Amino acid sequence: MNDGRITIETHHSSDPQRFRTFTVHFFHSYRIHVILTSTPAVVRAWLRKVRSRFLTHIRSRRLVVGLGVQWNPYYASAATLQLCIGHRCLVFQLFHAPRIPSALRRFLSDTGNTFVGVCNHRDEDMLLGSKHRLLLSNLVDVRDVVTATKGWSRSLSMEELASRILGFKGVEKPERIGRSAWDDYWLSEKQVQYASVDAYLSFSMGKALNVWKWPDSMSL
Repeated sequence: MNDGRITIETHHSSDPQRFRTFTVHFFHSYRIHVILTSTPAVVRAWLRKVRSRFLTHIRSRRLVVGLGVQWNPYYASAATLQLCIGHRCLVFQLFHAPRIPSALRRFLSDTGNTFVGVCNHRDEDMLLGSKHRLLLSNLVDVRDVVTATKGWSRSLSMEELASRILGFKGVEKPERIGRSAWDDYWLSEKQVQYASVDAYLSFSMGKALNVWKWPDSMSL
């Protein structure tokens, strides 16, 4: 997948039932640090680090969050939620989570945060339709932004958008991975890589496009 431009490294975990960690090596020059978990306490800790690291962005309502949702193709509800800010990604296994931290509910519903993805028109419904019934505010589709501000076709794929906006040519998102069993507890390396790259590209494009200004950016 991606001819060596994107690879994944699994790190040793003393408690893999609680969480696993990975590094995705992206186009040789970038590293995405990934946590995979279904444990609410791990999610809370990740959010605390985000708030500490990006406090200025949060206070100025300029926080951009790459967001993706994966689901089992046979069920119309979210199995995983992936969030990415900077080079740090969280893949939260909603299907296996016993509960949702209140900190995550507040984070997702905070209208000061801008959540961004591509072809994400179903994400809100999938999150709301999950067993945890998550509410999401301020979701932006990159396609809407580039259509309004650049006149590009709304039918562009994430791979094409990543090439045009970020210069990452040759990114691939294999359909067989996207349609795999995301409700499995032991997600494969390929699934973790797919989910984290999706969220990372969403974050990077959102940042490059200043999506926190959307829809005001239409007048620029």
